[in-house]
Parts: sequence; structure tokens; C-alpha cells
Amino acid sequence: MVNRESPRPAAPAALDDVEQESAMLRPAHGFSVRDYATSAVGSRRKEIEAEDFSFTPLSPETVALLRALSDIERATMQYLRGVLVTPTHKDARVTAFLITWAYEKYWITDTIDTVLKANGTPRVKVQATGLRRTLRGVSDRFTPIGQALIANVLGEDIIAWHMTIGTIDDLITAAAYRAVRERAAHPGLDRLIDEILETKARHLEFFSAQAGDRLAASPRAEGITRRRIRSAVWPTGSDVTGTRQTARFAALVFRSTATWSDPAVIGIDAVIDALPGQSGLHLAAKLAHRGRHGSTEENR
Repeated sequence: MVNRESPRPAAPAALDDVEQESAMLRPAHGFSVRDYATSAVGSRRKEIEAEDFSFTPLSPETVALLRALSDIERATMQYLRGVLVTPTHKDARVTAFLITWAYEKYWITDTIDTVLKANGTPRVKVQATGLRRTLRGVSDRFTPIGQALIANVLGEDIIAWHMTIGTIDDLITAAAYRAVRERAAHPGLDRLIDEILETKARHLEFFSAQAGDRLAASPRAEGITRRRIRSAVWPTGSDVTGTRQTARFAALVFRSTATWSDPAVIGIDAVIDALPGQSGLHLAAKLAHRGRHGSTEENR
């Protein structure tokens, strides 16, 4: 669903030229970035009625999951900043997609925050203090420089890693939105979650196709991506709130008591396994295990 009243991002000037390139020369050529950019979904604020949440308040578990999703979606800007100082920014088609993707992610975050406010449980901003704030400030300044140096040594193979990040994050966050949807029917929230899932399905379509094509074209990219996947924190941005909150998020998303038979775990890991060179990582299973272990520790 496109919000006709919200501003649309203008397609980058070079987008026509990008879309006219030979399909043989670009990965995931079946996805039209131009069509995507011109149908971007913006603000959903007019769809949110405070009365819906006055009569039917959200459960504490739903509030906790939405707050975690807000923090994770908000981490987009930091991720995008890191991407745009690497060789990825030289790919006009990927850059054009990411501009619109960031725009839609901004409004997804705004939707969640508006819902939480309407429910009387606004998002709590995580404030770092003392040494933690100092260390985070140093990291914010120097991490992009280090990432740029490493990425430029790796060259275009780093694009496969960035596209794989997007794939995995969208798989995990989509599972989280479905968990919100499945908890209990809610007149003011269900439609919004369905719309967000539609938007994220387009994101996943691009990311997964790009990741698959680029990984298949380069054994080196497969190895680089696999190593970085295994050492990364999932989902991206969850480390901002700390390990306990990440565990809490995982426990709310993956609710089955049997990790290896949880439908969400099976679905996510199956998609990752299908990416060239990335099988057997069990990322969703490990996150689900972390959720149960963290929840157990918290309840002791």
C-alpha cells in the first residue's frame, strides 16, 4: 500500500541509465529499482487512531517487542553510513535502492513509535552514560574509517556481504513483526503490521537476490561473507541495548521450546542455507537459543 499523501523520494538522476544497463551485467536484474523508488511508502500516522489503543491496550510483551524493533530499525542510519564509505556506494543501482530503503525504514520506525505513544507506552530512549558514552562516541567517529579501509582492500566483494546483512536482518525483523501479529488480534495494529511486512518483503526481494547473485559469482565473496556473518551480532543494531535486551527480543520472537523445530528458526535458516557458501551457520537457531538461555538466567 502506498501512502499517496506522504512525500516520495525522487529517483536518483542516474537511475534511468542504471535501469537501462544490460541485464547480463548486473545482479538481481529482475528487480526494478525505478519502480521501487517511485512507489515508496511513507508516513502512516493518519492510519493510527489513539482510541484503538485506549479500548484495547497492547500487552507488555507486544510493547517490549515493538520497542526492540524500533531500536533495531533506527540502527539503519548507522549501517547506511558505514556502507556508503565502501565500494558498495560505487554501484549506482545498489545506492539507488538503499536511498529509498532508508526512507521506508525511517517511516517504519516512525510508525512503531507513533503506535507506542498512542498506547501510552512511548519508546524509552537508551542513554549511554559515563565511560560507555565515551567509548561509543569514539567508536562512532573511528569505526567508519576502519570499515572503509578494510572494505576498500576487499573491493567489490564487500557488496555481497552488505547484501547478505540486509537479507539476514530482514528475515529476523520480519519474523519479529509476524510474532507481533500472531500474539493477539488488535484493531489498530494488525493492518499496520501487515503493511510493514509488505514493505519489508520488497526489501528482502532485492537483498536476497543481490546476495545470491554476488556470492555465486565470487568464491572470495563467499568466504569473506561467511567469516563476517559468524562474528556479527544479529540482528544489526541489537547490541545498542545490551545482551539482556537482545536475549529478551529473541525470546519474544522465537517462542517454541524446541529451537530446532521452531517454524521461524527453520524458515530463516533455510533461506540463509540457500545462499552460496553460507549453509550450516544456524544463525536463527543460535539467536533462539540465546533468547531461551537469557530468559532463563533473568528468571532465576
